[in-house]
Amino acid sequence: MERYKVIFEFENGKEEAAYFTESPVSRVNDWVERERGHWARVENSLINLDNVNVIKVALVELDPNGKEDKLIEWV
Repeated sequence: MERYKVIFEFENGKEEAAYFTESPVSRVNDWVERERGHWARVENSLINLDNVNVIKVALVELDPNGKEDKLIEWV
């Protein structure tokens, strides 16, 4: 099953991922254009965009066993 995976890389080096069924590129562009101090709602959480260094988007094939996703392409 293919999904879009958005990876947030934080200032402390940690990463969080969220999955979308449709391309989240316009949503990511909206997050990037926001003023400092804004929060982004992602799945069941809020992310403070001030703490995010990098946002990466990839199309992945989900592993049915819940292990590592297979990268199809970076978006």
